[in-house]
Parts: sequence; C-alpha cells; structure tokens
Amino acid sequence: MDHSKIKLIVRLQHLDNLIENILSLQKGLPEEIDALEEDITFTERQIESRRKIAAEHEKTRQELGETIDHCRSKIKTFKDKQTLARNNKEYDALSKQIEYEEKEIAQAEIMLQDIQHKEQKATELQEKGRQLIAENRYDEINEEMMPDDVLQQQFEDLKKQVEQKKEELESIIVETASEVSDLEDKIKAQRAVVMEEAPRLLAKYDHLKSGRVQNAVVKLHRQACSGCNTRVPTNRHTLIVQGGFYLCESCGRMVVHERLFEEAENA
Repeated sequence: MDHSKIKLIVRLQHLDNLIENILSLQKGLPEEIDALEEDITFTERQIESRRKIAAEHEKTRQELGETIDHCRSKIKTFKDKQTLARNNKEYDALSKQIEYEEKEIAQAEIMLQDIQHKEQKATELQEKGRQLIAENRYDEINEEMMPDDVLQQQFEDLKKQVEQKKEELESIIVETASEVSDLEDKIKAQRAVVMEEAPRLLAKYDHLKSGRVQNAVVKLHRQACSGCNTRVPTNRHTLIVQGGFYLCESCGRMVVHERLFEEAENA
C-alpha cells in the first residue's frame, strides 16, 4: 500500500475539518432564525385576528346603533300619525308598522348583547390567562387566554431576537469570510492532487461524505474507530500504525493513526 496516498486524503479531511469548524459557528443560527420568524408570523396572525374581530364588532355595533336610532325615529313618526288617524283601519296599520320597528329594535339589541357577551368572555379568558402567567402556569394557557398586551410584547420581543440572531450570523459570516475563502482554495487544490494521485481513495471519500458520515477519515482512538467507537481488530493495528488505513466494518470510515492528522496539520 502506498502510504503517501493516504496522507493526501488525510490532508483533505483535515482541511475539510477546519472549514467545518468555522462553519459550525453558524450552525443552528439559520434554523433558530427560521423558527423565530415562524413564531412571529403566528403571533402576528393572532394579533391581526383579534384586531379584525374588534373592528368587526365596532362596525356592527355602530350599524346596529344606527338601525335602532332609525327605527325609533320611525316609531315616533308613526305614533304622531296615529294621533291624526281618521279611522281604526288607519290606526291599526300604523300600529303594525310600530310593532315591526320595535321587533327590529329588539333584534338589534339582542345582537348588541351577543357582541357584549363575546367581548366579556374574551376579557374573562384573558384575565384567567394573566392569572396563570402570574402563577407561572404557562402550560395551561391556550391562545385565547393570552392577554393582548402580553401577546403584543411577545411579538416585539420575537422581532428583537430575530434581529439579534441575524446580526450575529452576519457578523460571523463577515469575520470568517476571508478564512473560509482561503480554505476553499486549499481544499480545491488538495482535491486536484488527490484526484491525480489517488482517484479511488477520493471516490471512496466522496461516497462516504455524500451519505450520513460527516468525517470520512477518522483517528484510531483507544483501539477503536473514533467515528462510531467500534473496536478495530487487533490484526489491523499494525497496518494503521505503519501509516495505512482500515475500513471500519461498522460505519465504513477510513481509520488512520492520529499521527497522520498531526502531520497534515503541520503540513
């Protein structure tokens, strides 16, 4: 076995590890930002839904108030006409019109009471939610119980968190951009060398990296593969110590002596 070829692939893994360590600083931030933005969207919809309901209630209340005023005005007119009625037939006709308008008023008042009942129920639920918050019993709070001011504050806090996370991510990207670019150039150059000198090893390396394996080449640690902790057969230790590699029977990784990684780091 040509051990110089193994060193080439170890060097490539070392460079990949370096860039992975830098990019790991960003790991989690994009996912955290996405999760926070989903929370913002959900919270914003809750706030908008409540605003819409309140606006609809106010509009309906105003329309019903106008209906009641209009009906009362008509009733007054009909009653005035009753005093001038010339016969019972005309008087009875006006009475029926008054009765109709009174029913319209009664129906409007029922609708107003219904709105008031809904608003009162919402207020009571929010007061219950406020009490649960004070007692730190958040797991018992549903969407309707969350007080308007608390919901609005959550919305503002979420927006601030997203802004902070985005600034943090942008800062990391800017600070590491030069180093990442330099490593990408080195990796490209190293891949070209490995492709020239050890194409089969590179194919194996890429195959492992394309799967669930992050590190295709790992160290022998305590007589085991440091990738999956599966013990390496004793009869393979000599090969590894001499600078060769062993394909782990459990995870498929290339297991090498840690000395090769130290040499790759000092190269």
